[in-house]
Amino acid sequence: MSKKSIQIDPRIKRTLHLIRDALISLMDEKGFDQVSVQDITGRAEINRATFYRHYQDKYDLLEKIVDEMLLQFQAAFQLPPEFEAHHFVKDIETPPDSFIRQFEQVAEHSQFYKVMLGPNGLPGFSLRMETIIRDSLNHRSMIAQPIDSQVKIPREIIVRYVASAHLGIIIYWLEKDMSYTPKYMATQLMRLHGFGSTHFFQR
Repeated sequence: MSKKSIQIDPRIKRTLHLIRDALISLMDEKGFDQVSVQDITGRAEINRATFYRHYQDKYDLLEKIVDEMLLQFQAAFQLPPEFEAHHFVKDIETPPDSFIRQFEQVAEHSQFYKVMLGPNGLPGFSLRMETIIRDSLNHRSMIAQPIDSQVKIPREIIVRYVASAHLGIIIYWLEKDMSYTPKYMATQLMRLHGFGSTHFFQR
């Protein structure tokens, strides 16, 4: 199958964006439970048949949006497969590309993240997001210091603490309407990680 044959028709892609944007804006206004398919189709200015051509119901729509966004968030934060300990940035003033990409991804989909992490968001979303951060940080900690006996504080405690703070900084940034650039936020996050973790590992 050629690459051209699997590309999504631009008109379909536009329709999917309209549907998804409609759901997010409606959730922001009144919460998911109060949103109906009729609300979504009315906001997106499409008919119900078009909606059901792509989604089974509003739950299917929400699940697909969340899964796609979290996959993108995870991909933005991943280290390259060949990454090794000597690649770690030693200068806390120079954030790794993955930290910057993460903030860029959140900025690109800021309305989604503001809603999902806000009072009308999806219950459990923040935990799923934090789990992605936690898994990545645990992987990084294993590269930095693979020997548990050389870690002054149990690794799980360190990773849980840092992941919680990491997500908290993202939420703060969104609450402040992203008044700082992704690179600036990545630098501050790198400083916080550096100040908090330099004493965790024996040298």
